[in-house]
Amino acid sequence: MLTVSYAATSHSYINLIKNPGDIIIMHRLVIKQYNGRNQGCGYGATGFSAAVFSGVRLDPLTPFKSNTRCTFGDEELRVIERLREWYISPSCPVERENIQISSEQGGNEVNRTITSGIKRLDLLNGEEYCTIEGQIISIYNSVEIDNRIVLYIWDGPQSNNKQSTVFIGLPQDHLLQLLPYSQHDPHLAALTGHNLQQWNENIVKNYETYAEEDLDKVLESNFSSNSMETFRDWSVPISIYDEYAISEPIVNIKPGDLIRIHNVHVSCSRQKNDHSCGLQLRLHGNGHKFGRGIKYLGNKCLLMNYLNDTLFTSGDDANILDEANRYGLLDSLKRGINLRPPLLKPKCELLPYELQYPLTISQIRNIPVIVNEKQRQLSDWDLLYPIQTEFAPSIPPDSWLTCTDLLISESYLNVVYTRLCARVVDIAPLDVKALKDCLLLTCSNCSFSIRGSSISDDDEALCECGSCLSILPLFFLHLEDPSGNLILTVTGHNVISLINSLVDDDLRPCINNDTWWTGLIFEMKELQNIGISPDKIVLEQCRRLLGQWIDVAVKISWSKKSIPGTTNTENDNDLQFHINDWDFV
Repeated sequence: MLTVSYAATSHSYINLIKNPGDIIIMHRLVIKQYNGRNQGCGYGATGFSAAVFSGVRLDPLTPFKSNTRCTFGDEELRVIERLREWYISPSCPVERENIQISSEQGGNEVNRTITSGIKRLDLLNGEEYCTIEGQIISIYNSVEIDNRIVLYIWDGPQSNNKQSTVFIGLPQDHLLQLLPYSQHDPHLAALTGHNLQQWNENIVKNYETYAEEDLDKVLESNFSSNSMETFRDWSVPISIYDEYAISEPIVNIKPGDLIRIHNVHVSCSRQKNDHSCGLQLRLHGNGHKFGRGIKYLGNKCLLMNYLNDTLFTSGDDANILDEANRYGLLDSLKRGINLRPPLLKPKCELLPYELQYPLTISQIRNIPVIVNEKQRQLSDWDLLYPIQTEFAPSIPPDSWLTCTDLLISESYLNVVYTRLCARVVDIAPLDVKALKDCLLLTCSNCSFSIRGSSISDDDEALCECGSCLSILPLFFLHLEDPSGNLILTVTGHNVISLINSLVDDDLRPCINNDTWWTGLIFEMKELQNIGISPDKIVLEQCRRLLGQWIDVAVKISWSKKSIPGTTNTENDNDLQFHINDWDFV
């Protein structure tokens, strides 16, 4: 590398240089020593002259217009061609992006022509600068701590040939610290498995501990190379620094928005106690001269309209769609959505307006406090027990529905409905003993009920009225998203819907047969035929639930006896969460 200085009479050559990457030919350059280093000096008195060429590979081999004259020949032009090729090659260590910047460009909103195209996230390599695009899953605001915002984005499914790629984001303790200042799209977080990477890896490594020894052969097939795709985290973190973190468009973007980020620095980094190399993505500050920047491509509705083949009536809308899908982003996101459908999904046309969009688990846990606060406003409780009810991020006011038409058996409860998207990280039952505990034998006539594990051989008459008994399955799902976790109770026909989403077509008639479920509780006493035993079928499907995600309407209930506004939302004994099927409401 050589530093070149110009005399006052030669400053006009500097004005010819427009962008990083431009190429300059210099004649009669004087080489001197300064502080032990070589330095080039251009003096007009010695006949110094120069010509500046564009560094863009496809531009003409003609210099920028100048009032001075500099001669050059075919050999110099061949050198310029080689330098242009080298500048866009991976061997060039200089921070650059192969772009042409529009003369109308201004601010942080990027308006440029990309000659090198977009690079997919799963094809990134260490030590390069490139342009990426994707849909925002989560936003972690860390400006007050280290002057940055961390975005988690995805651009579609990761290709199978890059399964070992690891992207390094924020440490888990830092993520927890930023949770109050984070925003998430629950649907995208569940679909991509965002922030569940550590659980995903552990569940795959230790899955044998979740089943009895005689079930290993039945369950092991569920972790084939194809189904392992379910456990991969598709979210990719990128740190946005300095002026980009506090200016447009970052300050107004939301989870679900589509963005394009120019000149991202991809570096290779090793984590502590780990010999493998992970990739870190950063958008550094002070980078306008390098063409850095963020371009807003559209909101989530744009993608939804594309998925639903909605026709765009105006030319502006069509142009926005074309720009967002210019490099196939919408097509790639569509493939990812189709590859990972939820196991359960409500019929949106049956849902009330308040349940059209899901909340995070943290927001759902705080709904009872807000409901209780409204009750406090009608009483004097606020004077006796003042509480703070401001949450960050805030909870949209029209995102849950209060139930006022309660059964007599529920009159002592507060009940609301909302919508939840989350991943299943654990489930009960997962073994035969737990399955017996999760099957209730009930009588609709006399309200008699007994757990399957409590039935003995001498139980000749299980209820006094002698009516027809039926089975009530009672399953528990441990759900998790980036903001927290909860235990969701699934009963009756919702259990059947859950199992039906997993079993083969030839088994669905059995699952939908009440007699099959009633007989199941008695067949568990004899396990001679493990391969076809109904309890084994049920446990196999339960095991397949791990790592999957669901999109469901949820019924939240808690006792009215608690002091309004002081409900302990971390206590699952106080808060109860149940799947609610609007087909049966």
